[in-house]
Amino acid sequence: MAKLIQFRTSIQEKEARLIEGMAEERRQTQYELYAYCADYFWDNYKGVFFAGESAAEEIFQNSFIAFWENIERRKIYVENGIVMGKGDVPLDGSILTYFMSIARNKYLEYGREHPVYADPETELGRLIKEEGVDANAYTDMLYDSDENMMLDIIADVISHMSPRCNQILTKFYYEEKKLEVILTEISAIESYKALKSKKHKCMETLRKSAKDIYYRRLNS
Repeated sequence: MAKLIQFRTSIQEKEARLIEGMAEERRQTQYELYAYCADYFWDNYKGVFFAGESAAEEIFQNSFIAFWENIERRKIYVENGIVMGKGDVPLDGSILTYFMSIARNKYLEYGREHPVYADPETELGRLIKEEGVDANAYTDMLYDSDENMMLDIIADVISHMSPRCNQILTKFYYEEKKLEVILTEISAIESYKALKSKKHKCMETLRKSAKDIYYRRLNS
């Protein structure tokens, strides 16, 4: 039987190096992985979490600690240059996706300890006070066994957006491509600045639509 050769992208090689460096307790790699996760988290958390910046900061810190512990416990590790995950199989997707799954769980934990309706700094906290949303109903819905409800809503909204927004957000969030790469793949957009502006507008539309649907489900 011919030996299977698995080709790796530069991002996969970088992520394998970061995980391996963390496992070997390399101080510089610790800083690099922290920055790698932080950049992605702060660029994306508002599209997923109903949390103010102070709450998000705590969620991020707790998530990174848990990520680090998973590396130490070899729940995620590197073998033959490949990042391995649950079941000792290659990780499905980027380590950033893995990190954000930890962050989602930490967000739920934070919410249980700090009910969002009691936090005046969050947008939902203000809405509940101003619009009279039932706090108990909200809590029941937020911590339902279907923890991916908001992610399902976001995916549905993206599928119904304009072709250009659908294209940009799919490449950015699901294919996890950098804007520089996306720019080379969408010839109709001529500059990085234009792409960044369009992505921002698409994200604002997505955020508003997803929240509107979420609130309607909450009150139905």
